[in-house]
Amino acid sequence: MAAVVGAGLLTACSDDSAPGPSPVTGPLSILLVNDDGWDAPGITSVYQALTKAGHRVTLVGPLENQSGRSMATDVTAMEVTRPRGADAPIYAVDGTPVDALNVGLFGVLAGDPPDLVVSGVNKGANVAANTSYSGTVGAAAAAAEAGLPAVAVSADTDAQGESDFDDASRLVVEMVDQLAARGFEGLGRAGFLNVNVPAETASRREPRGVRAVPLATGGPRTVTYAQSGPTTWTPSFTYDPRVGRPSADAEQLADGWSTVTWLTAARTSPSSRQVEVDDLVDALKR
Repeated sequence: MAAVVGAGLLTACSDDSAPGPSPVTGPLSILLVNDDGWDAPGITSVYQALTKAGHRVTLVGPLENQSGRSMATDVTAMEVTRPRGADAPIYAVDGTPVDALNVGLFGVLAGDPPDLVVSGVNKGANVAANTSYSGTVGAAAAAAEAGLPAVAVSADTDAQGESDFDDASRLVVEMVDQLAARGFEGLGRAGFLNVNVPAETASRREPRGVRAVPLATGGPRTVTYAQSGPTTWTPSFTYDPRVGRPSADAEQLADGWSTVTWLTAARTSPSSRQVEVDDLVDALKR
C-alpha cells in the first residue's frame, strides 16, 4: 500500500519562495507517546515496527488509559517508572498524555530533542470534533506547539471493537520515511498531521489507499445522561461514522480509506473574523 501524502498538505503554512528543508537521512530519533497506556497494543505495535525499521524510539506513555484527556496536564510531581528495566527506553508516567509527552521532551530527552513525535496508535478513530477531546491528538498538538514535527495516528474499530494495528504501523513506518525525505517541511508550530486507518471488514482486508482530506465538521459521537441513582448520572453514547461532508475525514475513513489531515495547534482566529471581534470590543468600550 503506497502512502503518498500530498505536498500541498505538508507545505500549507510554508513560504513557497523559500528553499525547502534538506532531507533527514539515517535512523531517526522518535519520541512515541499515546493515550491508551504505555503497554497498549497499538503503541506496542508501532514501537516494534519503528524499531525494526532502524529508528531510535523512546516510548513514554501514561501508566494507565488516559483516553479523552485532550491537552490536560498536571503541574505537580508525578511518578515515572521504567517497567521494562533500565536497558529499555520505555517509560510509564502516572499522568496524562501531555504529561507523558512533556516528561519525554523536557526530561528523558532534555537537550537532545527527537526528530519526530508520533502519538498512537490509538484504538478507535479520531476524526471530526473527536480531535478536540482526544488525548492522542492532544499530545501531538502539544508537540507541535513545542516546535517539533508531530503525527497523531489512530486505528478505527470494527464491529467487534477491534483495530488493525499492523496496517496502521506499516503506514506509520512508510509515512515517517516520506516525511523525513521532505525534511519534515511545514510540520512544527505551523501544524501537525492527524492520521486515521480503517478497520477490516468482511469484504475489505486492508485500506483502499491513502487520501489527504479536510477535517469533518460536527461531532460523530453524541451523549445523553440519565439519572441512575440518587447522586449518579450514567452516560449513553451513539456514534455516527459518516458525519460531515463526503470529502472529509469521517466519511472517507468509513469508506475504507486511510486519511491524512492537517491540523493546527494554535487557537488563532482567521483574519476574516477579525472585523467581528473588533466590532464587539468597540461596543464594549462605549
